[in-house]
Amino acid sequence: MERYTNERFLIVKLFYQNGESFAATVRKLRSIWGHNNAPKESTVKRLMDKFAETGSVSEVKTTTRLRPGRSTENVAAVRDDVAQTPSTSIRHRAQQIGVSKSTMQRILTKDLHLHTYKVQLTQELKPADHRQRREFVNWVLERQHENADFADKIIFSDEAHFHLDGFVNRQNCRIWGEENPRVIHDKQMHPQRVTVWCGFWAGGIIGPFFMIMRQVKRRQSMVFGIVK
Repeated sequence: MERYTNERFLIVKLFYQNGESFAATVRKLRSIWGHNNAPKESTVKRLMDKFAETGSVSEVKTTTRLRPGRSTENVAAVRDDVAQTPSTSIRHRAQQIGVSKSTMQRILTKDLHLHTYKVQLTQELKPADHRQRREFVNWVLERQHENADFADKIIFSDEAHFHLDGFVNRQNCRIWGEENPRVIHDKQMHPQRVTVWCGFWAGGIIGPFFMIMRQVKRRQSMVFGIVK
């Protein structure tokens, strides 16, 4: 900020030294700062108009006017309401507080600096799962103790399904419009899909293998493919 203020002081000084000529001031600035870094005449004129009006070349900070909807009372009410029920929708919360939806959006984001987050789904662990996992870990440790190369023989694998009929992810698909377009996506009962399986272990990568599911005469056939 101090750097820009000093540059503005220099512009004002050169303006009066060059007979209050905008063109002469710009030419002098180009000889000092270079042609590409020097301001235009319109920029110098705006600065001098501001200097004549305020007597200063510094930026005047303007305070943001708080609208009635975003009053201190409403902001505090929204803060307390979010603390009690964080999952309430913006529309419903706006109705409860008595403000518009857009005002509620501004209070949440601009005044309270809140963000929306999605619920993450994880696999539920049953009470028996903890015991089974401990047993599995102990079994692996025993095998590793008996054979130092045991871990090198473990194969880690994963698979992914790719639908060939245009699979639609409804979670990510949104259609904007004034009315509901009633878009329907027909889904086959037994769609064709490609399953890709791949594994890796200490010896390298296994696969990938491509498994194509096809419906042939009321039976599903699987075609294997290997990518070398």
